[in-house]
Amino acid sequence: MGIGRRVPVGPQRNILGVPKQRPSHITLFVHDHLSGNDLVFRMKRSTQLRRLKIAYCDRKSVEFNCTRFAYDGVALISSRTPDEYDLETGDVIDAFPVPRGGGAP
Repeated sequence: MGIGRRVPVGPQRNILGVPKQRPSHITLFVHDHLSGNDLVFRMKRSTQLRRLKIAYCDRKSVEFNCTRFAYDGVALISSRTPDEYDLETGDVIDAFPVPRGGGAP
């Protein structure tokens, strides 16, 4: 990089044009719509969300298939990572119970 050379600067780069380093870990909140409580989870950005979902279900003593997770109204896919959804530290994921049965005989 020579003197006087223009360097791209933006939200992903610092003043010298070097890409900003994002922390490797992220802290997410999972909001339980039944109790109204938030659970805190810290995980790597590269870890599949399946691990967060399993940990949540273990803490709440509910079956994995009985809960749906969403971020900004979009259902979260278990095999994706926080980076793929552009999640940042402090973001809130919603956890909803799946309705069961209820059909009239």
